[in-house]
Amino acid sequence: MNDVTTAPKPMKELAHILGKFGWDKRFCDLTEEQVQTLIFGIQESQKLSAEIEIGTLEDTYFKSTGTWPSTSIPF
Repeated sequence: MNDVTTAPKPMKELAHILGKFGWDKRFCDLTEEQVQTLIFGIQESQKLSAEIEIGTLEDTYFKSTGTWPSTSIPF
């Protein structure tokens, strides 16, 4: 894992990768290799919780998926 001081910010890394793939490309049109690249790039970036409060991220996850993230305790 990259050191937090040298790892890119997650949104910047996502924008970089999606810019390389093409902004008009749908997720379902990505190849398996491109999906792996996307996941790897995000995993190696800084934690999003370093930029956004974890409770906000958990609430957003719940609103988007209808389930709590597996790493949180929903109480």
